[in-house]
Amino acid sequence: MAAIAPFRGIRFATARAGRLGELISPPYDCISPGQQEQLLGRSPYNVTHLILGKEKAGDGPGENKYTRAAHTFQDWLAEGILRVDPRPAIYPSEQSFTAPDGRRLTRRGVIVACRLTDYREGLVIPHEKTLSAPKVDRLELIRNVKANLSPVFGFYQDDLHEVTGAVAPSALETIAEAISDDGVHHRLWRVDDPAVIATVREILAPKRVFIADGHTRYETALTYRDELDRARPGLPEDGGHRYVLMYLCATSDPGVVIYPTHRVVFGLPDLELSTLLPRLERWFRVETLEEDVRRTAGRAWAVSKLAEHGGKSTAFLMVSAADQKARVLTLRDDADLGIPELPRNDTLRALDVEILHGLIFEHVLGLSLDAQEHERSLGFVRDTGEAIHGALAGRYQLAFVVNPTPMWQVQAVADASETMPQKSTFFYPKLATGMVMRAVDPAERP
Repeated sequence: MAAIAPFRGIRFATARAGRLGELISPPYDCISPGQQEQLLGRSPYNVTHLILGKEKAGDGPGENKYTRAAHTFQDWLAEGILRVDPRPAIYPSEQSFTAPDGRRLTRRGVIVACRLTDYREGLVIPHEKTLSAPKVDRLELIRNVKANLSPVFGFYQDDLHEVTGAVAPSALETIAEAISDDGVHHRLWRVDDPAVIATVREILAPKRVFIADGHTRYETALTYRDELDRARPGLPEDGGHRYVLMYLCATSDPGVVIYPTHRVVFGLPDLELSTLLPRLERWFRVETLEEDVRRTAGRAWAVSKLAEHGGKSTAFLMVSAADQKARVLTLRDDADLGIPELPRNDTLRALDVEILHGLIFEHVLGLSLDAQEHERSLGFVRDTGEAIHGALAGRYQLAFVVNPTPMWQVQAVADASETMPQKSTFFYPKLATGMVMRAVDPAERP
């Protein structure tokens, strides 16, 4: 896999900044506008001031949310709000949380500096397509702040859990601990023993890593690396700009959980349920549910009907604003999937989200790939209740509730060097931003 290295972590000095739980945040792309306001107002030192500051009237090239983030970052370092650890280290990390079925789970990983490699090299592998606008946004942030503020989330194969065994966090002193707003308990340790770091590097050396979360951040780091190399020829081959902050977790870790992201459709002037249903029936068995999904019990029952298909057959729960009904769409065994909008690759064509995007959105509803990428008439909602209620309230014409993509399919897509549609997976829990950060300095070598 791509080489990993220790780094000098940048962390909040809680004696100066306050309780860590008041300073961390979700990743920037998981923060709603309401959460943004709440986090910015929670503490003048909340990390949201760096990762997702507010735009202001009069902003321009010389003064904007990115330049303000850079000034704030440097001020916090100068004032001792943020401190740089004295020696390069790797950082074991864990997240303890309650799963949907009520089980208490813990996911364990290690935060490292991971050497950036282009996807074509096959060492770091994506599994999802990315959107262009977020990459422009994140590139401006790293250009100004010159730091990795949030880790990329990567998986690797380690059925024996050798890495977590090697770092043995139970024998270490906890250096950071916080509970995030979603109730997840985050803990961080530091390992700067050269022998232990060498062991971890040796274990990871033959492995590949595939990106679970943070494709945009990884691709932005690649772009920034290349920008620096073009602007400053001769930068060292092991310069700090050739690495990115990454949390690595074994695919077999018992705390790995994947949630779905649901899709909502709006603003289609010619969408008529009376013509849509016969078209869908060419490929799907359409079962109209009698239960009233306007009631909580009815919604729960409808979702449970969809869950029965999880991992067995391609199915969606479609809720329509037009008649306030929920329908389970199950792909027919004899469905002709030879349409040009679907991928030829069998691994991809087996994915629920590929059928949803290629067959229903593009072929049936006429939503082009460009419209899907730029979210014109298509939205993404993580909360099942919000997706259904939004359709019933008329905010959306249709809501499509989906089952989560199982881990084996995520791995299969990555191994096939293919990518899923955007937002096909939602790995939970999200890593808290602000536990540890990393400067991006070409002169600082691992």
